Amino acid sequence: MTASLALTVGSPAEPAALQTTVLDSFGGDGLSAELWDEHIQRTGASLYLTYDWCRIWWRHYGNGRRLRIYVFRQESRLVGLAPMFVETVRLGPIGLRTAKRVGADSAMAVFSLPILPDSAEAVFRALITDLVGNEGCEALCFGSVPGDDSALDTLRALCGTLRTDISVARDAPTGVQSVFHLPSTFEAYLGQLGKSQRQNYRRQLRQLQTELGCTSSIVTNPFEARSVFRTFSAMHERQWQAEGKLGHFGDWPASEAFNRDLVDTFSRSGRMRFHRLAIDGEFVAIQYAFVIAGHCNWRLTARVPELRYGRFGLGVLGLVQLIDAMIAEGVSQIDGGVGHYDYKLRYGAEEQEIRSFVIIPSRRSAALKAGLFLRAADLLHFLYYRIWFLRLAPRLGMPRRPLWRLWIRSRL
Repeated sequence: MTASLALTVGSPAEPAALQTTVLDSFGGDGLSAELWDEHIQRTGASLYLTYDWCRIWWRHYGNGRRLRIYVFRQESRLVGLAPMFVETVRLGPIGLRTAKRVGADSAMAVFSLPILPDSAEAVFRALITDLVGNEGCEALCFGSVPGDDSALDTLRALCGTLRTDISVARDAPTGVQSVFHLPSTFEAYLGQLGKSQRQNYRRQLRQLQTELGCTSSIVTNPFEARSVFRTFSAMHERQWQAEGKLGHFGDWPASEAFNRDLVDTFSRSGRMRFHRLAIDGEFVAIQYAFVIAGHCNWRLTARVPELRYGRFGLGVLGLVQLIDAMIAEGVSQIDGGVGHYDYKLRYGAEEQEIRSFVIIPSRRSAALKAGLFLRAADLLHFLYYRIWFLRLAPRLGMPRRPLWRLWIRSRL
């Protein structure tokens, strides 16, 4: 089903009329996967906004949510895509009708919307107008976004011009992500490391190769992908069980089925990577990643927990070997994932801020309701996640349980 909204949005920089089409399913309005992904690459947007990623994410996490895919054109030219969804999240007596970006929760993805800079002001104006005015949303959440996303400045300025209608309820950091900026050669990368890191890597790799006959390989083809993913998933689970934790697939509901679908689909398009280290035919470390347009999204890592391999630093070796392989492919940047990790910084990563930007209607009643919801969500985050999930439950020896879906959906 398709709805079209012909909106003329005046702007000194872009006088042409903005044509907005709103879709409630994938593949409508002649917006093919090829056209969608061409726009993603033209705008330099993330893998997490590709057609297949959004489609698969929606299949696993769209239940109970209303899909709204905004397609923006000017003079027949595609200038912006905003895959959104609308849902009502209830915390106790407070139910808030909220709009978020497809892929914004459950997958630990940081990304910006694929919008051409010259059209950003007009696109966000139309998007906000429809979500607040026609969809009746009480909060529009743009998070998690890179802290240096230029769209944030556009949103801030736009909210200033529309302050009689909307206001900013949250514009705050929510964490960090690791990013590796890669040189053109692996030797140049090693030269950027500290002396001890460089020596440790070379020594441990030499020992693995000479003492244990360690070999490395990359899997990209769809014929091996499913079986390698099974091996990876089991290894990842074993690694975290040894530390008394569930690991990614145990913590995040539906994540194993979601990633299995990702592997099946992206292996067929040549965008999936598994980098493996093996000793005597047994795989001891695997890196799980995707590649698109010179960028690598390093999703997860796994290694065997056996103590006899502990002195070799398999986790670090796997990372550096992945970096070597990505440089050989011409990759210039690796998204190293969400969260602070000292070892990533020691081996060349930089930390970039992640921000949440939440817009609400300026009506007094709406602002009060959204404010109460945000406070309740922050309290849930503190009590459930930071105190119970991360601290008390492990210390009390409580059985590990997946993260609450309510907590996941209430994070704005």
